[in-house]
Amino acid sequence: MMNINGRNKFTRKTLLVIIVISLLSFLSLSNIKVQSSSSPPITTIIAPNYIKQELSTPSELESFLDSIIPNQLENYNISGATFSMVKDGSVFLEKGYGYANAYYETPVDANETLFRIGSVSKTFTSVAVLQLVEDGLLDLDIDVNEYLSAFKIPETFEESITLRHLLTHCAGFEESTFPVILGSYSYLEDFETILSEGIPDRVRPPNTTSAYSNYGFALAGYIVQEISGSNFESYIQDEILTPLGMNSTTFQQPLPSTLSSHMSTGYDENMNPGYFEYISIPPAGSASSTASDMAKFMQTLLNKGSLGLNRILENDTVEMMLSTQFITYENLPGLGLGIYEFDLSDQRIIGHGGDTVFFHSRMILLPELDIGIFASYNSRGGSIARTLLFSELIEEYFPPTIGNIEPMNGYKNRAKKFEGFYVTTRRVYSDKLMFSEKDFIDESFTINAKKGHLIIEGISLEFVEVEPNYFVESTGEYYLKIAFIEDYKGRISHLYTNFVGPVIALERTHPLYYGSEIQTGMVAAFLLIMFVSLAYWGIKGIIDVYKKREKKARIQRFAKWSYLLNFSLAAIISIFTALKVNSDIMLEYEIVRVFNGFLILPFLYLLATINTIVFTWFAWTGIKDDMRKPYWTLSGRIHYSILALLSIVLIGIFNSWHLFIF
Repeated sequence: MMNINGRNKFTRKTLLVIIVISLLSFLSLSNIKVQSSSSPPITTIIAPNYIKQELSTPSELESFLDSIIPNQLENYNISGATFSMVKDGSVFLEKGYGYANAYYETPVDANETLFRIGSVSKTFTSVAVLQLVEDGLLDLDIDVNEYLSAFKIPETFEESITLRHLLTHCAGFEESTFPVILGSYSYLEDFETILSEGIPDRVRPPNTTSAYSNYGFALAGYIVQEISGSNFESYIQDEILTPLGMNSTTFQQPLPSTLSSHMSTGYDENMNPGYFEYISIPPAGSASSTASDMAKFMQTLLNKGSLGLNRILENDTVEMMLSTQFITYENLPGLGLGIYEFDLSDQRIIGHGGDTVFFHSRMILLPELDIGIFASYNSRGGSIARTLLFSELIEEYFPPTIGNIEPMNGYKNRAKKFEGFYVTTRRVYSDKLMFSEKDFIDESFTINAKKGHLIIEGISLEFVEVEPNYFVESTGEYYLKIAFIEDYKGRISHLYTNFVGPVIALERTHPLYYGSEIQTGMVAAFLLIMFVSLAYWGIKGIIDVYKKREKKARIQRFAKWSYLLNFSLAAIISIFTALKVNSDIMLEYEIVRVFNGFLILPFLYLLATINTIVFTWFAWTGIKDDMRKPYWTLSGRIHYSILALLSIVLIGIFNSWHLFIF
């Protein structure tokens, strides 16, 4: 157990955060598996101690942060971090930690050092949309196709997609498959081309279920660009950043020369310097900013749209932006416009997180207390550190009230109803891109019932039903909740939690289709059986030649060679799929195209399997006049038939991985 300056700050709740992070990484700009090789092992969990501390002076807060962040930098291989808090209309504290450039030991300066803030950029996009709504140029509740001329969103459902749907992640899009984070400016394509050619399928009616969508916010930003007549980056600069005096913030890529020298380097989990990350769809996450500038932005939102003498939104518009626009479940956090609720405290907390490959950020607002907090880390380990820091801050200064848990009547008889495998709505449903589906398969829950309680595999906690379809952690020591949603037939269709957040639902499905561990195990077992069979045939053939035994029928030899081709293709496909799934990130278009160049392999495998089926038929029925009788012994025919059946099952698995793209 880690100890922070004598204070055992890894409470039960904060350790649970690490567990959840290890299971889920839903809110990144791209489909990145967030890892930290230096994460401490999780062995024991200590009960929380929710004792509220008064947030009185900046020096007291600084001492609190000094007891946490420097240790995080060391323990999670993080080069640097930046922090700002505003309170009661003023800057309460701004401070940098560690290095912006570890090699030159350039310290992080909260006022000058730029960090990539990832999806926190979406709050600026939302402000831009709302400005045009105030100007009468946009309407939140009409079909977005009214604003599009170069391309149109397909009318898959009767209900049209609106800007309100886009800003609340409820448009009903599947996950986009084009690369969002690129490693070089040369890979950037025209914004309009990306959006027109990369329209994700509409997989559900709008305003029914949330599913985090970078494409949705990119489309909203594109509409700002189309209607305003100014490119998106320039609009944000002229209408938001300049009026607020955010002179060290930009959406431009690459950075302007006046700011590039102040940009922090990003680092991987081994503290190797990374590259500047180019965002292919700027409205979804291309902003770079300082903690000091983010303090100005937070002050503006808390002050209902104004900072000093400058106003970027009217009071009522800001109130609408920050209010709940999409309710996931009565007792769970919801979504505002470009912002969402965090259910961490008795206080209402809203904000947005942001993750790129190397940078991990979060901005939260506590409107009733007039407090805003921003923090960002410049290394891969910052994903865990960022989440833990905010958890520590909430526990220290804004802790939740934990009451007694009273299960509802008959809860023990209902628990089985909720068992199942649940997978994120932020996934690819269609056959758009080879291997795309598997990037999100790990983001799932398996829920089991035990003595009337629910247990999520990987989280050693139990949940009990206190209201119909609504569960809380059973001991009352945590602030963790799960709500199950029924479809029109009364069957459980999906769930929401307060620890994953409102921008993601998890849909109930079958693990044989989406369960990566089950499917991986099946593929490995099938390939092993195939390999052993081929090895047996090969060894037996060598022995037959050595002992000068009579050669097998030519058709039998052809059948074996056919299956060798079948196995080889299956193995190659599985290996390349594993390389894609286990890679930390597939960024550049060239890399994606290399993998997509293997799209022919699944079809070759399909043909090889058909060939194997034909040979299986002949094995039982014979062929031509001289081979009217079946070849092979009965055991040999059964063996070959089993191998053919395994090949057919593999086709089903490969199809579920979206490898057959027409």
